[in-house]
Amino acid sequence: MTERISRSNCWSGAVGIAAALLFFVPVASAQEDPAGSINVLVEAGRLPEAAGIAAAWAEEQPGHLEALRLCGELCLEVGRYSQSENALRSLLFYYPHDSELLVMLGQALLAQGDYADAREQFEAAIHLAADSAAAYTGLAAVAVEDAQDPGDILSAAEIAINVAPDYAPAHTALGVALRQIGRSDEALDALKRAHELDPEHAPTLYELGLTWELAGEHDLARRAWDRFVRIAPHEPEAWLLQNRLVVTEIEPIMDRAFEARYSPDGTRIAYRSRGPGGWVLFTIPAEGEPQETMVWATEDAIQSIEWSPDGKLLAVAIYGRRQVEGQERPQAVRELLVVPSDGSAQPKVVMQSQYLGEIAWNPATGRIGARHYERRQGWMLVEIDPESGAVEETELPDKRLPYYAPWWSDDGSKLLVARRGSQLPDGSFTYDLLVGPATDLTSAQVVYSSSQLPRRPVFSRDGSIVLFATPGPVSGRISIWAMPSDGSREPVLVDRNAGSYASPSLTPDGRFMLTTREQMLSR
Repeated sequence: MTERISRSNCWSGAVGIAAALLFFVPVASAQEDPAGSINVLVEAGRLPEAAGIAAAWAEEQPGHLEALRLCGELCLEVGRYSQSENALRSLLFYYPHDSELLVMLGQALLAQGDYADAREQFEAAIHLAADSAAAYTGLAAVAVEDAQDPGDILSAAEIAINVAPDYAPAHTALGVALRQIGRSDEALDALKRAHELDPEHAPTLYELGLTWELAGEHDLARRAWDRFVRIAPHEPEAWLLQNRLVVTEIEPIMDRAFEARYSPDGTRIAYRSRGPGGWVLFTIPAEGEPQETMVWATEDAIQSIEWSPDGKLLAVAIYGRRQVEGQERPQAVRELLVVPSDGSAQPKVVMQSQYLGEIAWNPATGRIGARHYERRQGWMLVEIDPESGAVEETELPDKRLPYYAPWWSDDGSKLLVARRGSQLPDGSFTYDLLVGPATDLTSAQVVYSSSQLPRRPVFSRDGSIVLFATPGPVSGRISIWAMPSDGSREPVLVDRNAGSYASPSLTPDGRFMLTTREQMLSR
């Protein structure tokens, strides 16, 4: 199912108001007195700078307890969750029975989508402090993210309320749980109660705004979000609002689609679907009735699709079997083809490969980029001329490492690529996202590292944001994340339960994002 996801456009202006409050404050040299510099910055409201100094201090002096404490607290507050996690784990080595540290660690893990580990930390905190309202509220937040049964989602929040009936975050957790199971009116009541208990609790204001927006009360939503950003301009959700990345509506489009992509001008949607005896490539109008145009049908498996920059062609990567000279049995083969997007002609085979990964079209050169394998040479990134089939290898920063899907910004100036990183003690690997000039990937910078491979990373239309998918909290689901393309902020969750074939695709104005859930195309 493919869906069109609407992203809020009602919020405006608050970030600029908040930014104006960040006036100049003289700061002592961080090297001479990091704690003093951090305190001055915190008092001035310059939390990201304070967190940066704390993180550098903790890295330089990994055994300094004050540095670890400040890094853990401040990085958690401004969304640098992996740094907060590392500092808090180090602190817990010295203070293993500190329930507050366990709660903060749980919150950092929750924000990174590590729900099982987050639950473990919250439960450990409750074991040490049975009346820890923050720990019970954390468990309620985990239940919203990964519980399968609506009763489990709700009961976790109700337990938090019973433990701390006058604790605003517990009522906020209840409101989120009620909204999650479709009881919007009761959710609003719970969130209003949380706001009465603590008018300055920023998460309550954010959730109030989202609940109002989902109810169609755009003015009330804007007011709540304006107040939220004034109170917490450095929160990850403030960044989501600023960049219109808050999911406010899901609109079903088509009930038998897998991967789907907007055309460059946003007027059509291409998607692959199962058909009699194989796969079918369709396009439909982006707006109005989804009248299908069949572009091409094949017995082979269509694995990846992408529009040409002018929207006239579709590049298609397929997997099939062919009779190969000298072989008795048909051999597995992967092919790259191009086909007119209106279905007016049969596809042309551009390239055959032992392995052909996800594909992307370079708008600057008109060539198709892909991950490719050559015997005796190994894995490489290449660009293929769609007319001649000529292959040009991309020079990589480190050819010893496997690289994955390339993606270009709309103007062709930036290139985004995922690669395998270092090996972990358990034998698994980390994965890196790199962003660099399209003409010189060797100078690309690592903007994010994770233990999970970022799937189908793409740029936003203006190239300022990277979106990618990772395995979600529910089996068979994908979570979609967003982060600045310069790596200045860690990824923030956009959609926790997109479908197995989710790969973000944005309209030119950035208002809609396609995802797929159980073959239902939605936006």
